[in-house]
Amino acid sequence: MRRKITESEEKPDFADLPDLTEQQKQFVFGILNGLTATDAYKAAYDCSNSGNNTIWVEASRLKNHPSVSLWLSAARKAELGATKRTLEQHIRRLDRLQELCIGTGNMGAAVQAEQLIGKASGHYTEQFRDMTADPAQLLREIANIAPDLANKLAEDNGIAWSITEH
Repeated sequence: MRRKITESEEKPDFADLPDLTEQQKQFVFGILNGLTATDAYKAAYDCSNSGNNTIWVEASRLKNHPSVSLWLSAARKAELGATKRTLEQHIRRLDRLQELCIGTGNMGAAVQAEQLIGKASGHYTEQFRDMTADPAQLLREIANIAPDLANKLAEDNGIAWSITEH
Protein backbone atom coordinates (compact mmCIF):
# COMPACT_ATOMS: atom_id res chain seq x y z
CA MET A 1 0.00 0.00 0.00
CA ARG A 2 1.34 3.43 -0.88
CA ARG A 3 0.89 6.48 1.24
CA LYS A 4 1.34 10.14 0.55
CA ILE A 5 4.49 11.69 1.94
CA THR A 6 3.74 14.98 3.63
CA GLU A 7 6.01 17.99 3.86
CA SER A 8 6.56 17.43 7.57
CA GLU A 9 8.21 14.05 7.07
CA GLU A 10 11.96 14.18 7.12
CA LYS A 11 14.04 12.78 4.31
CA PRO A 12 15.84 9.58 5.36
CA ASP A 13 19.42 9.50 6.57
CA PHE A 14 21.01 6.79 4.44
CA ALA A 15 23.86 6.38 6.93
CA ASP A 16 21.37 4.85 9.38
CA LEU A 17 20.31 2.15 6.94
CA PRO A 18 21.66 -1.41 7.14
CA ASP A 19 24.52 -2.48 4.90
CA LEU A 20 23.66 -4.27 1.67
CA THR A 21 25.71 -6.71 -0.37
CA GLU A 22 26.81 -5.52 -3.82
CA GLN A 23 24.14 -7.67 -5.43
CA GLN A 24 21.44 -6.28 -3.13
CA LYS A 25 22.58 -2.75 -4.04
CA GLN A 26 22.38 -3.59 -7.75
CA PHE A 27 18.89 -4.98 -7.17
CA VAL A 28 17.76 -1.83 -5.31
CA PHE A 29 19.20 0.49 -7.96
CA GLY A 30 17.61 -1.61 -10.71
CA ILE A 31 14.18 -1.14 -9.13
CA LEU A 32 14.84 2.56 -8.60
CA ASN A 33 15.71 2.85 -12.27
CA GLY A 34 12.34 1.44 -13.28
CA LEU A 35 13.03 -2.29 -13.61
CA THR A 36 10.57 -4.82 -12.28
CA ALA A 37 11.78 -6.83 -9.31
CA THR A 38 12.29 -9.83 -11.59
CA ASP A 39 14.35 -7.84 -14.10
CA ALA A 40 16.35 -6.18 -11.31
CA TYR A 41 17.05 -9.62 -9.84
CA LYS A 42 18.22 -10.91 -13.22
CA ALA A 43 20.53 -7.90 -13.58
CA ALA A 44 22.03 -8.37 -10.10
CA TYR A 45 22.31 -12.16 -9.88
CA ASP A 46 23.40 -15.04 -12.11
CA CYS A 47 20.13 -16.65 -13.16
CA SER A 48 21.47 -18.82 -15.98
CA ASN A 49 20.44 -22.04 -14.19
CA SER A 50 17.14 -20.75 -12.79
CA GLY A 51 13.62 -21.06 -14.14
CA ASN A 52 11.26 -18.10 -14.44
CA ASN A 53 9.21 -19.13 -11.40
CA THR A 54 12.32 -19.47 -9.26
CA ILE A 55 13.57 -16.05 -10.36
CA TRP A 56 10.19 -14.50 -9.63
CA VAL A 57 10.04 -16.05 -6.15
CA GLU A 58 13.61 -15.02 -5.31
CA ALA A 59 13.01 -11.47 -6.59
CA SER A 60 9.89 -11.22 -4.45
CA ARG A 61 11.75 -12.53 -1.40
CA LEU A 62 14.62 -10.12 -1.93
CA LYS A 63 12.28 -7.15 -2.40
CA ASN A 64 10.68 -8.01 0.94
CA HIS A 65 14.00 -8.65 2.72
CA PRO A 66 14.10 -6.27 5.73
CA SER A 67 17.31 -4.49 4.69
CA VAL A 68 16.32 -4.18 1.03
CA SER A 69 12.79 -2.98 1.78
CA LEU A 70 14.20 -0.34 4.17
CA TRP A 71 16.50 0.92 1.41
CA LEU A 72 13.67 0.99 -1.14
CA SER A 73 11.38 2.80 1.27
CA ALA A 74 14.06 5.36 2.15
CA ALA A 75 14.89 5.94 -1.52
CA ARG A 76 11.23 6.53 -2.35
CA LYS A 77 10.87 8.94 0.56
CA ALA A 78 13.90 10.79 -0.73
CA GLU A 79 12.27 10.75 -4.17
CA LEU A 80 15.19 8.91 -5.73
CA GLY A 81 14.95 6.80 -8.85
CA ALA A 82 12.26 6.43 -11.44
CA THR A 83 8.97 7.68 -10.10
CA LYS A 84 6.89 6.99 -13.19
CA ARG A 85 5.87 3.62 -14.45
CA THR A 86 5.62 3.46 -18.21
CA LEU A 87 2.51 2.14 -19.91
CA GLU A 88 4.54 -0.84 -21.11
CA GLN A 89 5.70 -1.61 -17.54
CA HIS A 90 2.14 -1.24 -16.26
CA ILE A 91 0.71 -3.62 -18.86
CA ARG A 92 3.56 -6.12 -18.39
CA ARG A 93 2.90 -6.17 -14.65
CA LEU A 94 -0.85 -6.64 -15.18
CA ASP A 95 -0.06 -9.52 -17.56
CA ARG A 96 2.04 -11.19 -14.86
CA LEU A 97 -0.64 -10.67 -12.24
CA GLN A 98 -3.22 -12.11 -14.58
CA GLU A 99 -1.09 -15.21 -15.14
CA LEU A 100 -0.75 -15.66 -11.38
CA CYS A 101 -4.49 -15.30 -10.91
CA ILE A 102 -5.22 -17.89 -13.59
CA GLY A 103 -2.61 -20.20 -12.04
CA THR A 104 -4.28 -19.98 -8.65
CA GLY A 105 -7.78 -20.32 -10.09
CA ASN A 106 -8.82 -16.78 -9.18
CA MET A 107 -10.71 -16.13 -12.40
CA GLY A 108 -12.48 -13.02 -11.10
CA ALA A 109 -9.17 -11.28 -10.49
CA ALA A 110 -7.85 -12.55 -13.85
CA VAL A 111 -10.83 -11.02 -15.65
CA GLN A 112 -10.33 -7.76 -13.75
CA ALA A 113 -6.66 -7.70 -14.77
CA GLU A 114 -7.72 -8.22 -18.39
CA GLN A 115 -10.16 -5.31 -18.13
CA LEU A 116 -7.45 -3.09 -16.68
CA ILE A 117 -5.09 -4.06 -19.50
CA GLY A 118 -7.81 -3.13 -21.97
CA LYS A 119 -8.41 0.22 -20.29
CA ALA A 120 -4.69 1.02 -20.13
CA SER A 121 -4.39 0.08 -23.81
CA GLY A 122 -7.23 2.42 -24.76
CA HIS A 123 -9.76 -0.26 -25.73
CA TYR A 124 -12.45 1.10 -23.43
CA THR A 125 -13.95 4.56 -23.30
CA GLU A 126 -16.05 5.93 -20.50
CA GLN A 127 -19.46 7.16 -21.57
CA PHE A 128 -21.43 9.73 -19.66
CA ARG A 129 -24.93 10.93 -20.29
CA ASP A 130 -25.08 14.71 -20.12
CA MET A 131 -28.39 15.60 -18.55
CA THR A 132 -27.66 19.26 -17.92
CA ALA A 133 -29.36 20.33 -21.16
CA ASP A 134 -32.77 19.56 -19.64
CA PRO A 135 -32.81 20.40 -15.91
CA ALA A 136 -36.47 19.42 -15.63
CA GLN A 137 -35.66 15.90 -16.83
CA LEU A 138 -32.84 15.68 -14.29
CA LEU A 139 -35.18 16.87 -11.53
CA ARG A 140 -37.79 14.27 -12.58
CA GLU A 141 -35.17 11.52 -12.27
CA ILE A 142 -34.04 12.81 -8.88
CA ALA A 143 -37.69 13.03 -7.78
CA ASN A 144 -38.04 9.29 -8.41
CA ILE A 145 -35.48 8.73 -5.67
CA ALA A 146 -35.84 11.78 -3.41
CA PRO A 147 -38.77 14.10 -4.14
CA ASP A 148 -37.85 16.58 -1.40
CA LEU A 149 -34.33 16.88 -2.77
CA ALA A 150 -35.67 17.53 -6.28
CA ASN A 151 -37.89 20.36 -5.01
CA LYS A 152 -35.00 21.81 -2.97
CA LEU A 153 -32.65 21.74 -5.97
CA ALA A 154 -35.25 23.41 -8.17
CA GLU A 155 -35.85 26.09 -5.56
CA ASP A 156 -32.12 26.71 -4.92
CA ASN A 157 -31.39 27.03 -8.64
CA GLY A 158 -34.39 29.15 -9.56
CA ILE A 159 -35.99 26.47 -11.72
CA ALA A 160 -39.77 26.73 -12.01
CA TRP A 161 -40.60 23.13 -11.22
CA SER A 162 -42.45 21.27 -8.54
CA ILE A 163 -43.08 17.68 -7.59
CA THR A 164 -46.60 17.97 -9.02
CA GLU A 165 -45.09 18.25 -12.51
CA HIS A 166 -43.53 14.85 -11.92
